[in-house]
Amino acid sequence: MSTRSERWSLVSTLFDELVELDESRRAERLSVIAATDEALADEVRALLAADEADSGLLDGDAAGALPAVLDRDRDAAPADGMAGPYRLLRMLGEGGMGVVWLGERIDGAYEQQVAVKVLKRGMDTNAILRRFLQERRILARLHHPHIVKLVDGGMTTDGRPFYVMEHVDGLSITAHARQGALGVRARVHLIAKVADAVAQAHTQLVVHRDLKPSNVLVDAAGEPRVLDFGIAKLIEESGEQTLTGTAMRVLSPVYAAPEQILGEAIGTSTDVYALGLMLCELLTGRLPRQRRGATPAQLALDARQEVADRASTLVARLNAEQLREVYGEEVDAHQLVRSLSGDLDLIIATALQREPARRYATAAAFADDLRRWLDGRPIAARSDSAAYRLNKFVRRHRVGVAASAIIALSLVAGLVAALWQANIARNEAHRADAERANAERQLARSERVKEFILTLFREQDPISRASAKARTPSTLIRNGVSAVEANLSGEPELQAQLFKDLGEIQVSLDDREAAQATLERAWKMHSALSGANSIAAAEALAAYADAVYAFGDVAKAEPLLRDALRILRDAGAGDMPRTALAESTLANIELVAGRNAEAEALARHGVDVFRAIYGESDVQLASRLGVLGKVQQEAGRYPDALESYRKAVAIVARSDGEEHVRTAMLRANIGDVLRVQRKYGEALKQYETALRVERAALPADHLYVGGTLLRLGDLQRRMGNYDAAEQSFKESLAILGKTPSGQYAQALQTYASLARAQGRFDVAVERYRRSFEVFHATTGDSVYTWLTALLEVAALADAGRYAEADVRVEEAVAALVRLAPGDSYNTTYAASVIGSLRQAEGRHLDAIQNFRRALEGVTKIYEADHVEIAQVRVALASSLLASQDPDALDEAESLIKSAFDALGRNREAENEATLGMAYLERGRLDLARGNRDAARAAVGEALARLDAPESLPRRRQAEALARKLAAR
Repeated sequence: MSTRSERWSLVSTLFDELVELDESRRAERLSVIAATDEALADEVRALLAADEADSGLLDGDAAGALPAVLDRDRDAAPADGMAGPYRLLRMLGEGGMGVVWLGERIDGAYEQQVAVKVLKRGMDTNAILRRFLQERRILARLHHPHIVKLVDGGMTTDGRPFYVMEHVDGLSITAHARQGALGVRARVHLIAKVADAVAQAHTQLVVHRDLKPSNVLVDAAGEPRVLDFGIAKLIEESGEQTLTGTAMRVLSPVYAAPEQILGEAIGTSTDVYALGLMLCELLTGRLPRQRRGATPAQLALDARQEVADRASTLVARLNAEQLREVYGEEVDAHQLVRSLSGDLDLIIATALQREPARRYATAAAFADDLRRWLDGRPIAARSDSAAYRLNKFVRRHRVGVAASAIIALSLVAGLVAALWQANIARNEAHRADAERANAERQLARSERVKEFILTLFREQDPISRASAKARTPSTLIRNGVSAVEANLSGEPELQAQLFKDLGEIQVSLDDREAAQATLERAWKMHSALSGANSIAAAEALAAYADAVYAFGDVAKAEPLLRDALRILRDAGAGDMPRTALAESTLANIELVAGRNAEAEALARHGVDVFRAIYGESDVQLASRLGVLGKVQQEAGRYPDALESYRKAVAIVARSDGEEHVRTAMLRANIGDVLRVQRKYGEALKQYETALRVERAALPADHLYVGGTLLRLGDLQRRMGNYDAAEQSFKESLAILGKTPSGQYAQALQTYASLARAQGRFDVAVERYRRSFEVFHATTGDSVYTWLTALLEVAALADAGRYAEADVRVEEAVAALVRLAPGDSYNTTYAASVIGSLRQAEGRHLDAIQNFRRALEGVTKIYEADHVEIAQVRVALASSLLASQDPDALDEAESLIKSAFDALGRNREAENEATLGMAYLERGRLDLARGNRDAARAAVGEALARLDAPESLPRRRQAEALARKLAAR
C-alpha cells in the first residue's frame, strides 16, 4: 500500500470514529491526535467541519459547487487499472461523485466479481470527501438480503478513495417483470421485499431518497436488491425529519416526492412515496402523475398541484398492445382491472398522499399492508369497514341506486377524496399532537360527507329510509346543511368546509336560492376564521360568485369574481384549479361584454393550468376546452371552436363514455357552431343526441335540458319546421324562465325570431323588447343587450314601423361603439341592419354605403359560399338597381351572379328565401336591360320561393313586379 493510501486509510478511519462522538469527547480525541501529528488532526477536523456544514453538497448543485473539477478525464480509471487488490474491468455507471466499475480481486485471497466505486479526479475537497465517506459509512451499517453489501475500501495509487460493493448481475425491477410476464401477485411480492429492505435501512436511521426502478435490480434467483445509497440521508438524532433543498441535478425529479422538490422536510415517508410510485409503475407500466416542468419553478408548481390517478384507472386506459407490453400475451384486461381495484388502489393512494403525514408511517407498514392483500386479509389503510358495507348495500339495491346514480356521481366526484382522507385520518390520529387536531377535523368532515352519500342511497330502500316517500336529492342536501348548522356550531372551521362542499352540490342540483345562501355563508365564515384575504376565504368567495353567475345575476357576480381572483393571485395561487375555474366564469362575462381578447386569455390560462395539473386525458381539462371553444365561437373563429369542442368530447368519451352528460353539453356546443355555419343536418344530429343523453341523465326541468331545447328550437326554425320549433321553445322557456338569466333572455330572443319567420312582425318586436329587458337586467349595458336591440330594429322595419326603428338603431349603434369599439362582428351586423332599414325606407344611397361595409365584414367572417355573404350581395344589388344609376347595372349583375353561384353550392332549406330574393333582383336587372321575357321567368322563380311568412315584404315586391310585366 502506498504512503498516500495509508494516509487516506488512517484519515477515513479517524473520521468514522470521531463523527459519532459528542463535541467534548471529539475535542479530547483530536487533542490526542494533534499531540503526535498536527497535520493529521487538521485533515480530520476539515472533514468533520464539512460534515457539520448547514448546506452540504447534497443540498445544492454539485456542478456549481465544484466548477474546477469538471475536466473531461475526471472519470478515467487509475493509470494501473487497479483499486487496491481489485482490477477494474469495465465501467458500470457514473454518479455525481464517483464512477462505478466492474472489478475482480487478483491477490488470491478469494475470487469474486465486485462493483468498485472510485471517487472522480479533482473531487478531493473536504465536502466531497465527507460525502464519499458518509456514503461508505451508510452502506457499512446496512445488512439485509435485499440491500447490496459493502465489501472493502481503500485508496487508489493516484490518491482517490474507493469502496467495494457486491456486484448484482440483473435487470431493473420493471424490466424483470416485463421480461418474465409476471402476474400482479408476483409483482406485489417483489415490492414487499424491496419495502422490507427500505424498512431495515430506516431502522438504521437511513433514508434512501432516490428509490426508482433503475436502483432496484433483480438477480438471477429472482430476488430484488436495492442499490445506490449515494444520496441517502442520515436521519438526525434530534428528530425523524430534516430539511433539505436537494437540487434537481442530484435527485430524480420524476420519482421524487413532493417534499423533495419543494424543499420541505425529508423523512421515512419520502421513501414510502417512492415505493408507492414504483408499485404503481410495476403494476401499470405508467406513473400515476406526470411532471412536465423543465425548470425548478415549474416542477415545484407540479408538485404542489399534482393529483395521482388510481392504478386501476391507468390500466383501464391502456390498449391491448400496451397491456401486452407490460404483462405479456396472456393478459386478461378485465381481470387485471378487477385485481387492482379496491384495496390495491387504496394501498397505492395511501403511499402517494401529497402530505407525508397522511402516508404509511413506515416502509414496514407499507410492506405489511401488501402482505395483508396477498393473504386476503383486511388492509390497515381501510380500517373502517363502512365502504365495504356501502358496496354490499349497492349490490342489494341495484334498481334504486341506478335511479339516483347521477346525483351520487355529483356527490362522489366532488367529495370522494374526503372519504379516503377519513381512513387515512384514523390511522394517523395518534401520530403526533400537532397532527391530531387536523386529522380529527378531516375525519369528522369525511364522516359527515360519507353519511350524506349513505343517506342518499338509503332513500332508495323503502325499508331503510326515514319516511314513506323518498326525499329528493335537493331536500337531502338541505337537510344536511341544517344538520351541519345544528350539530357543528362548536367547530366553525369544519362547518365552513362542509357548507362550501354542500353549496357546490346544490349548484349542480339547480337548487338556486339554497346554493347561493349556503355558499355565501361559507365565504363569510371562512373570512371570519382565516381572514378576508386568505386562500380559503377567496376559494369560498369564488364558489359563491360562480353560483351567483350560474343563476343569472351577472352584475353581482363580476365584482365578486374579480375580488376572489385578486386575492388568489396575490396569495400565489394564480395557477391553482380553483383560480382557473373562477377565470372561466369571468371569461364568459368578458365575452358578453365584448372583450374577446380578455376572455380568450382567461380561457387559455384555464386550459394551460388544467393540462399541467391533470394531463391531456382528464375530463376536467375537457371542461376548460369547452370554455375556450365558446370564446372562439363567439369571436367567429368557427374552425378553432370546433377543434376545441371535439378535443373535449374525445376526452370525455374516452374517460366516461359517449352517453355521459358532459358529452351532451359539448355536442350542443358543436351543434351551435354547425348551425351558425348553416350545416343544419349535422347540427340536428348533435342536438338530438345531446337532448337524448340529457333527458336520460338529468331531471326533466334541468337547465341543461332547457338550453338544448332552446338551440334545437332555433335550428328547427331555420329549417322551416315551425310547429316543432314552437314546441321546443315553449318547453325551453318554461324551464329557463324559472329565474331571469342571460340564457332566458336568449331564449326570448330566438323565440322572437320564430315569430318573425312566421310573419308575425309585431309579436316579434314585443318578444325582442322583452329579451332586451331581461338581458339588461342580468348582464347590464352589455354587447348582447344591444345586439338584441338591433334584432328589434329589423323586426320594426319588417312591420313598417320606420320612425321607431330609426330611434332604436341610433341608440344601439352608439352603445355598441361605446362598449366594443372596432369589433368586426358588431360593426358588420349593424351595417347590415341599417342597410336593410334604409332600403325599406327608400333611402338607397345610404343603404348602398352600409351594405358595402357589411359585405366587407361578412367576407372576412364567413367562408366564401356562406349564405350571409349571398344575402348581403343580393341586398346591395337591390339598392344599386333601385338607385337607377346606369353605371351600377354591371356591378349589380356581378353581385347577383356571385350569389347564385354560392347558393347553388349550398342548398339548405332556409336558403330558398335568399334564392327567391336573388331571382327577384335578377328580374329587375333583366327588365332594366329590356329583356322582359327573362324578367318574367326570373320573377316566376322568385314567387315560387318567396312563400315563407317572413318573406312577405319581398313577395309583395315580386307580385308588384309581376303585375307590371303583365300589364305591358
